[in-house]
Amino acid sequence: MKRGVLFIVLVSLGCFLPAQGRTAPAGTGENIDWIFEGGGETGEDPDGKDDILGGTVKQSRVTLAAEYNFFGGFSPGWTEPPWYSDGKFNYILGAKMEALLSLDFQITEHLRVWNAFYFSIPDSSVFSIKEFYFDYDISSVFFLRAGQYEINWGISTNYPYTNLPARIPAESARGNSYIAKADLPIGIGGLQFLIMTRQGFMEDQASPKIDEFAYGAKYNLALQRADIDMGFFYFWNMPMRFFTSLKTTIGDTELYAEALAAAPYKAPEELSFSGSAGFLRDFFGSKITLNGEIFYNGEKGLMWYWRAKADIRDAEASPFIEGWNAAANVIIRPGVLGMRIFCRCLYALDANSVQLAPGISLKPGNLLTFSLTVPMVLGSRESGYYRHNMDTENRPFSIVLAASLSGSFNHKFILDN
Repeated sequence: MKRGVLFIVLVSLGCFLPAQGRTAPAGTGENIDWIFEGGGETGEDPDGKDDILGGTVKQSRVTLAAEYNFFGGFSPGWTEPPWYSDGKFNYILGAKMEALLSLDFQITEHLRVWNAFYFSIPDSSVFSIKEFYFDYDISSVFFLRAGQYEINWGISTNYPYTNLPARIPAESARGNSYIAKADLPIGIGGLQFLIMTRQGFMEDQASPKIDEFAYGAKYNLALQRADIDMGFFYFWNMPMRFFTSLKTTIGDTELYAEALAAAPYKAPEELSFSGSAGFLRDFFGSKITLNGEIFYNGEKGLMWYWRAKADIRDAEASPFIEGWNAAANVIIRPGVLGMRIFCRCLYALDANSVQLAPGISLKPGNLLTFSLTVPMVLGSRESGYYRHNMDTENRPFSIVLAASLSGSFNHKFILDN
């Protein structure tokens, strides 16, 4: 029976992760508010980002930040829903401790270096590098970032199908991807150029090949009433993909829409199209937050996994179910003991499959959180979420009781010139 790691997977499945393809930042614990946040790059100190991109006067400084999370709990579950006679019962008792430590160095007015280290038990007993990159700008007209870090394109946290850099698989040979991107402000928008290696590129024993690089470009147009992105991404043996997204606010409602065109590898004439539209709105002074989205996935024939071929994969894994999909999320905040009542629902119409996760959490103080979640998969047992949920035991029905103790620290040291 799996223990700590599997329990964490179940917690993530239940209420904290949005749809496949994105993970919660360390230290978020059982707070699911971040599900409703839009796209953006991770691991950044907000002050540091404003300094780099805002062209303000930047003093030499060092910022130390740390996030800690200690959590554990109990999760009974069934390999089939309890109302099926052939289901088997098992349970998981697990615990985990994790920390994210970061150092942000503003070395000169134009050069910044970010380091982030992750440590967890029982997953590992040594520090691992989560992110390590530098930012360099030239007269506020050219911004370069290079190193190992995560980048996020697109808007939706339910179906991040336009987050094209993340479509290169995570399950690879050795090592991590390296990314270099350049941003050029142009008027009320800007251009971004991206070069990205496959994972394990630098650790390969054989000579790395030039076609193992991925390439992309994105243009942003920030209008007064709308924010528009459009771009493309290409990696050898993957479809060439073009996307566009639009986000606007009308009254108190945020509206967004995205579209994707994909030309399959070796069959560019078989062009496919995908599209989505959604909304986000707070009611009663943020006591209730609602999010809804409809998504059509037109990319056909993609696998749920990658078939290995030497060091580069020759079959793409799609984390998105074909055809029509819908998502609905709600958070209710009564204002008592930090209570949150929430429910997340992903529905694949064509596959007749539903992923549902109702739950409740209490936060009696700033550090301690208790939660109860009932993640379940309903509908067809032959396809969709039933056979491809995030539980490594593939349990379609379970209950998660968890407690989390988490905190953070941030301090900026100004250095004398």
